[in-house]
Amino acid sequence: MFYKLLATTALATFIASGAYAGNVISAATAAQNVAVQAIPDGKLVSKFMGVEVYNGTGDNAEDIGEVNDILLSKDGTAKFLIIGVGGFLKVGEKNVAYDFDKAQWAEKNGKRWLVISATKEELTALPAFDTKAYDASLSTASTKPATPTVTPAPANSATTVDRTTLTEMPIDKIRAEDLIGTTVYGADDANVGKIGDVVLTGDKKIDAVIIDVGGFLGIGAKEVAVGFEKLKFMTDKDGNKYLYTNFTKDQLTAQTAYDKGTYVQSRDKQRLIVK
Repeated sequence: MFYKLLATTALATFIASGAYAGNVISAATAAQNVAVQAIPDGKLVSKFMGVEVYNGTGDNAEDIGEVNDILLSKDGTAKFLIIGVGGFLKVGEKNVAYDFDKAQWAEKNGKRWLVISATKEELTALPAFDTKAYDASLSTASTKPATPTVTPAPANSATTVDRTTLTEMPIDKIRAEDLIGTTVYGADDANVGKIGDVVLTGDKKIDAVIIDVGGFLGIGAKEVAVGFEKLKFMTDKDGNKYLYTNFTKDQLTAQTAYDKGTYVQSRDKQRLIVK
């Protein structure tokens, strides 16, 4: 799953202290065991979701949780990983926020995972991440009066949505899982597709959303990258989310398709920008 998260004293102290357990990753350990790298340019947000998190790379490394979400700052930079720790089959699991900068990808024998400098006990001791602060339906209900004469269409409807009933969402109030699946509207407020993924740059900023255009039930859809700058996200009183652009469906269909393998090199060609 992004936010104007008020870093607690415990989290800030933990990140800044550098006081980590002995079996945690070190430069020497990484070189001897696995290939460890920073988050690469053009990384898709979906590749983080559900990824297992370990506290090292050696044979004694502990599986301490998995990524449930990513939090963004106001400028669209990935700020925190929301890691689920403890529980069984997600029952009783606790979500905590961990500095995105402190995580690294590791790979061994074809398996990829994230490595962080913390033990399971240290993560569990962190304050629980409060998802209510990012619940659009709650924030909308508390800041905007009800409009009983108009009922917005649900996010998966082809019906035109009455934009006067919607509230703009600040970027730092949107989570990764909120972005993926968001209905996209274009010129004349026509439904033109859904967000299928999000592209991160090497410096952790959201570079583009990948819109799935056309197809049927996701089959045969064309992936089109649209630059994140100037995008306007809206929400209704039920928490459904919408993205508005000025593109027609024909323009999106005619655009060069997003290709993960060549995006970094062909970014200017593959990436549409809202004017």
